Amino acid sequence: LLSHPISAPADRVAEALGLGGPRRTVCSACSSSAHAIAMAKDAILRGDCDVALAGGTDALCRLTYAGFNALGALDGDPCRPFDASRRGLNLGEAAAFLVLARAGATMGDRGAIEIAGVGCVSEAHHITNPLATGEGARRAMELALASARLPSERIGYVSAHGTGTPLNDPMEARAIAEILGGRAGEVWVSSTKSQVGHTLGAAGAVEAAASIIAMEDGFVPPTLRLATVDPACAAVRHVAGAAQSAQIDACLSNSFGFGGADVSLCFAR
Repeated sequence: LLSHPISAPADRVAEALGLGGPRRTVCSACSSSAHAIAMAKDAILRGDCDVALAGGTDALCRLTYAGFNALGALDGDPCRPFDASRRGLNLGEAAAFLVLARAGATMGDRGAIEIAGVGCVSEAHHITNPLATGEGARRAMELALASARLPSERIGYVSAHGTGTPLNDPMEARAIAEILGGRAGEVWVSSTKSQVGHTLGAAGAVEAAASIIAMEDGFVPPTLRLATVDPACAAVRHVAGAAQSAQIDACLSNSFGFGGADVSLCFAR
């Protein structure tokens, strides 16, 4: 903890790339890198910078394993979000970063996707358990759509937080269904944590990147090992088994951190 403080990744990246602009590290547990992306968007809109690098990284360690094991949150087998037999999450290790630029900046063959909206809320409920009603998740998505000035009818995919824990999946499915209304059975929903595990502080950026790639390449990634959908999660349309071809006009990417720090990012063409 002394040799590798929480700000170390940002310090190392800034040094390696010679970045001299504002530099910040944010920690909100599993929504940390989603918050970082939201803050980078704000920095560009304020005029603090024209281009920003935002994302997150998290490394596996025995302390992390011990903590999640003590919570009874781990599944000894590969996780299966939204499945009736799910027992918990798998921990993963990853890093992901997005390059954000002011509209009109040259981005090569990329840059056709906009971070259209952001929703950030605090549940102020419990250090580990989400609100069972899904109210926090729903409000985050609602705020993301409102700030993007997009109707829910534009959403074609939701990258769910989808941890595979008994408490998270039902409340998130309920919140997504409430946001989508009558289109809940039409919009694809999946959890990429079934493929890479829960990467904790990196998860928001990993799943944002996956969402953008899906939009650019015309597909939606699957929730692996989803064999029997939990009836409490059945109100939404799951991507089970294999990826599906889809042209996505806009999507939501959800990240919910311990302590009830909820973030939803809205990406649009």
